[in-house]
Amino acid sequence: MRFVVTVLIGTVVAAGAARTSRADDLTPQAILERMDETIYGFEDQVMDLRMTVVDVDGSRKSYEFTIYQKGEDRRLVRFTSGEVQGMATLVESPTRTYVYLPGFKKVRQVASHAMGQTFAGSDYTMDDISNPTFAPRYQARLAREDDRHWVLELTPKPGRTPLYPTVEIMVEKGTFFQMEVKYYDSNHQLVKTMTCSDPKTYHGRARYSVILLKDARTGHSTRLDILDFRVNQGFPNSMFTVRELQWGR
Repeated sequence: MRFVVTVLIGTVVAAGAARTSRADDLTPQAILERMDETIYGFEDQVMDLRMTVVDVDGSRKSYEFTIYQKGEDRRLVRFTSGEVQGMATLVESPTRTYVYLPGFKKVRQVASHAMGQTFAGSDYTMDDISNPTFAPRYQARLAREDDRHWVLELTPKPGRTPLYPTVEIMVEKGTFFQMEVKYYDSNHQLVKTMTCSDPKTYHGRARYSVILLKDARTGHSTRLDILDFRVNQGFPNSMFTVRELQWGR
């Protein structure tokens, strides 16, 4: 889940080998690539999360799920609690995403026109879950910087049509951590904002443990709490298949 899952899903930050760099040593695109590498530059990774969806009236629903990831593209998400327990999502590639619905015991492929739909009632979309990296789809320019951060403005690369026409990302200097992401529509109106906070160390790997995604139009929000995070577990390719999606544990 760009869940990111960045997750989220989504959308989220991890520390690889942190290396310091001056702004004039790196182009904006290289900064973006290093940010993606920091988050996804492992052979594989697994993350246990709690997702809390907060409605505009203040009501809350919480679910727990696990994200298994191999490289940058392949991802398997399994819900382990709540009313969506047993539901799962498989990302075979950025253009092939499948959902398993336990009530029907069926797998369906997510159509390209449905990638903007919400993921399990949260503020994440299916596109966020299926396309967690930015550098392959966006070109970056340096909007501004200070002593601690670069702020990159992203627009689609030629021939690419991502869900968000403009994205603004704050990247921490030295660590290349993703600190804040703002998503804009075609009229450059703010759609939603993601912020990362509360750094923790999991099995020797640093990561921001709280990711908050808020819809700027409605006030609806989704909070992700990372419960555990591990890398380089040796997951086989067969784990990321439609057969595993339906019949795996």
